[in-house]
Amino acid sequence: HPSSGLLSLPNRHETPIIRAFWKRGHRMRDGFAVRGDWRHDVIVVTLAVDGLGTRDLAPLSHTLDRAERERAARFQFDADRNAYIAAHGLTRLFLGAWTGRSAGSLAFNAGPYGKPVLVRGGASFNLSHTRSMVAVAVSVQGEVGVDIEPLAPNRTVELDIADRWFSPDEVAQIGLEADEDAKRARFMRIWNLKEAVIKATGRGLSQELTGFTVTPPAGDAGPVLTAHEEWLRAGDWRLSQWDVDGHVLAAASLNGPPGALRHLRVTADGLAALADGAPILV
Repeated sequence: HPSSGLLSLPNRHETPIIRAFWKRGHRMRDGFAVRGDWRHDVIVVTLAVDGLGTRDLAPLSHTLDRAERERAARFQFDADRNAYIAAHGLTRLFLGAWTGRSAGSLAFNAGPYGKPVLVRGGASFNLSHTRSMVAVAVSVQGEVGVDIEPLAPNRTVELDIADRWFSPDEVAQIGLEADEDAKRARFMRIWNLKEAVIKATGRGLSQELTGFTVTPPAGDAGPVLTAHEEWLRAGDWRLSQWDVDGHVLAAASLNGPPGALRHLRVTADGLAALADGAPILV
């Protein structure tokens, strides 16, 4: 029997499977079927910020603590403010539903390298956002990193950055591409995966980026991480990468659960139900 939740699991054509369902005597608005046992997976959710109005953002904003609200207010542009509210509000709603706690009551500490962790534990998580898309990854064990980047054909990419920050094998991957557009796309896919990896370790850019090589997916083969340092080789790594509405999304799991890394989309209706206190996955 399929599990049920407030998210859509993209099928081959990225089409949500929508159905109404009941839980604890309360009917939810628009639930989405989620097949399989999600409790053994790393879950990555995305939310498109474009098109969200003030009414959609209000329940997200209400979950933020004072420091987050003050930071949101300091953004000069509405697009940046809305993306920040969406990213941090969705993180709180998702973690609240995952742990069974009130989203607004969640508290966070900074890890040794500044990565946020939940006070009282219950899940590891990571978030990323652009102006138009938000991504949140949650895992019941281990560490997780997520990154989302626009994949615009005309995006300016300084390819010489790769010579400094990428491993020789990654530089060679870019060099094998036939034209400049393909080189930029390969650069962004590599950067996207590397960001997810260093966010999973929690070390960020203090980590030596040439200490590992990532290879983006090709055909049926998923992305590959090759560690050049012993401490990285000691970990159990799994990576995934997806194309999502003009963006490239990557997630990295370090010593996480044995199941798949699964990408789920949350819609405005699902967001409203989640904000009403409905469980995100059942």
